[in-house]
Amino acid sequence: MILASLFGFYILKLPVESNFQLLVYALFTGGVVWSMLNFYSSDIADKKFKDYFSTGFKTFVIVALLMAVFAYVFFSIHTEFRDSKIAENNKLILAEGNHLPKEIEENSNRLRQIFLPIMVSSAVFRYLIIGALVSLVGAGFLSQKKAGN
Repeated sequence: MILASLFGFYILKLPVESNFQLLVYALFTGGVVWSMLNFYSSDIADKKFKDYFSTGFKTFVIVALLMAVFAYVFFSIHTEFRDSKIAENNKLILAEGNHLPKEIEENSNRLRQIFLPIMVSSAVFRYLIIGALVSLVGAGFLSQKKAGN
């Protein structure tokens, strides 16, 4: 997933917020499903829903942690993304016409301080939600399939 993200940004020159991110999410989903399918085909007897979910959970938590570290490093290095977002926000505030230049500057400074935590936390949240949903559905499906055999 990290390699796909870097490939999209550096090689394909795609913006950070592009539809290419869907491929990264698909890789993530595929990885969680693959770990549960691998567990499904193991020799462990009497597998239950909680066992499948636990396998998916372990997978998506580790990947979410790795992606959080990646997001932190990436957005720490590429401050131009932060700066462009702040510039966009400043244009919107200026268009309103009811803010002083000092207020706009203070707002920019606040955004500069909270940008990195917001980007990392939003990435973690997305991966945790997607991972939990995929694990829940996969565990439900695989535990029913095993019981039917």
